Amino acid sequence: MGKKPSVYVINPAFQSEKGRLFAGTSGVLKTSASKQAWAQLVNPEDSKVNLYVSFFALTNFSIKLVKADFVVNAIPPGTPIESSEVSVLKLGSDVQPVGRIYYHPSVSGAFTGGKIVGTRAMTPLTTIPGFRVDGRLIIEPGTNAMFFVYSESYAESQIEFEWFESDHL
Repeated sequence: MGKKPSVYVINPAFQSEKGRLFAGTSGVLKTSASKQAWAQLVNPEDSKVNLYVSFFALTNFSIKLVKADFVVNAIPPGTPIESSEVSVLKLGSDVQPVGRIYYHPSVSGAFTGGKIVGTRAMTPLTTIPGFRVDGRLIIEPGTNAMFFVYSESYAESQIEFEWFESDHL
């Protein structure tokens, strides 16, 4: 008997085939010297799945530099808005994500708690991958990952999240 051929399939493609890969964006985030903004991927407390983050992308629509702190398990300021711009990436599927994207487009104040694990500088008029983590960042029930965005002058930006979800725990 000969050796059977094997095919390497990247995990996001495998998860997409199963209808468990999701992507979404925040609304437009508007920052200035006195206003910050944030976007957060949240796994609800009563969830029975883990969220495995594939990647983040950060887009700066402005001609000014924008910075973003990547923070885990923080409580952001202001009243969260739930993004409606979220979809399963298996386009024929009607599966709805457990994970939620929340954001606040322009707020005064800082987040509380949490831990900054990285900072990104978004150069003008670009989209940059924030962190390519390929499922190594696991957002368990009741936890979250957030980008806290700020700038020295008026700027507009947006955050994209992609993640897959485990079978029920």
